[in-house]
Amino acid sequence: MMLRFTLLYFLIPCVGYSQSTEPAVLTLLNQVRTRPQQFLKEQVEPYLDKHQLTRNSYAKSLVKELKATQTMQALQLSKPLTEVARIHAMDMGKKGITGHNSSNGTPFHERVRNHSKAKGMIAENCSYGYDQALDIVMSLLIDDGIKSLGHRKNILEPRYKWVGIAIEPHKTYQINCVMDFAESF
Repeated sequence: MMLRFTLLYFLIPCVGYSQSTEPAVLTLLNQVRTRPQQFLKEQVEPYLDKHQLTRNSYAKSLVKELKATQTMQALQLSKPLTEVARIHAMDMGKKGITGHNSSNGTPFHERVRNHSKAKGMIAENCSYGYDQALDIVMSLLIDDGIKSLGHRKNILEPRYKWVGIAIEPHKTYQINCVMDFAESF
C-alpha cells in the first residue's frame, strides 16, 4: 500500500503543473475574445505594470489593439485538436526543440489537417517556459519580438471556432504549451 501511495504522490506534480493548467488557458483565451476591453483592464494592464512592460512597444500595441477589438465567439475545446496539440507538445518536449514542424519535419498544417480533419483556416501557437496560464496567454498576446504578431492574431481571429490546448514537460524549457486552432471540421 505504501508503494502505491508513493508512486501516486510523484505523479501528481507532473499533472499539477501542466495539464491541469489547460482549462485556465482556455478560460483566458475566451475572456480576451468575448470581453476584450474588460480583459484589458482586469488582466493586461495589471500584468504589464507588474512585469514592467508598460513601455514595451509590443505591449503598447496590444493595449491599442484590445481597445479596438470587437467581441467575438468563444473558442470551443476540440478533442481532435487537443490530441494533435498534445502529440506536438510531447514531441517538442522529449526532443527539447521548438517550432511548428514536428521533429520528423512534418509541417504543422499537415499534422493538424491529417490528424484532426480540420477544415478552413488553421493555426498553431507554441509557448515555452511558462507554467502559469496567464503567463502563457500574455506572452502570446504581447508576442514580443514577433513582427507579424502571428500568435496574437491567432488568438484574436474571429473565424477560429475551435481550439486544442496541450501542456507538457519540455527537456530544455521545463514546460511547453501548444494551441491548435481551426475554423471548422
